[in-house]
Amino acid sequence: IASGILDGEKVHFIVNHWPSRAAASPARERAGEQVRALKDSLLNEDSNAKVIIMGDMNDDPMDKSMAVALGAKRKPQDTKPHDLYNPWWDTLKKGTGTLMYDGKWNLFDQIVFTGNLLGNDRSTLKYFRHEIFRRDFMFQKEGKYKGYPKRTHAGGVWLNGYSDHLPTIIYLIKEQKD
Repeated sequence: IASGILDGEKVHFIVNHWPSRAAASPARERAGEQVRALKDSLLNEDSNAKVIIMGDMNDDPMDKSMAVALGAKRKPQDTKPHDLYNPWWDTLKKGTGTLMYDGKWNLFDQIVFTGNLLGNDRSTLKYFRHEIFRRDFMFQKEGKYKGYPKRTHAGGVWLNGYSDHLPTIIYLIKEQKD
């Protein structure tokens, strides 16, 4: 957890790397429950604080660890101020993800946040949009893994890449007073 003041507002960042897919789903579900309890504790201390949860969750937005255990909602209108919102559901549904496995995109690298970052009142920090950072240089150009994110190394061979995962970004905005 990294906590501090961002543009005059209390914000907590919870950075994660949940158990791999080699572990069964309940391991990641337990991680989701623990992070949700941590978020609740932080908000019990300061109900106005904003919480941003990010990392490699090793599950997609609709998987049980994210949707049920963590409780991250799909739609902003279903998200109360202390609930969690996950903007990545529809990104994956449209066929874009952060890593490929067996030729299929997954979206394990997520940023979810409390509902108090949603809405149109720009006098406080608010969520504006999200994206997967994708640049041509980040992709394998040839061979069996053409179109996959370019790894640093694989099978003991240096590939001079970046990662097998693409980074995710959220943008926050706030109205500036003159």
